Amino acid sequence: MKSCKTIGCHATLDTHTETDFCNRCLGRPSANDETVPTKTVNQASSGSDNNYWLAKITHPKRLDPYEAECEDLIEHFQMSFQEGEAFKALWRNGQMRIGNGKPGDSHLRNAQKVRHFGTRMEVLEKRALE
Repeated sequence: MKSCKTIGCHATLDTHTETDFCNRCLGRPSANDETVPTKTVNQASSGSDNNYWLAKITHPKRLDPYEAECEDLIEHFQMSFQEGEAFKALWRNGQMRIGNGKPGDSHLRNAQKVRHFGTRMEVLEKRALE
């Protein structure tokens, strides 16, 4: 049996379902629902802007509260492609911990991404030293 891929949702999907998300998480009515949730859910990775790339910093150490964006930090620190990908995997892990995760994502998958891109960073740094 397939399960909905939305973080925190454990709905069972019909084996003939073409999507990886249940009707509730897609904002569609189902036979058992009287109302449709109004919350917008990031249904899949689209390559576009999503709320899990934003972090509201409500109690910063020195500044007034602000909102940080992952991509802005990657650009500010002039991260390489590999560094940016590893950073994004760590960012997504943190977002999952506070309930704003990417649908279908997992801590294991992000750990694997950090390992992969960390290994690439190591190879490139060794190559630069040769």
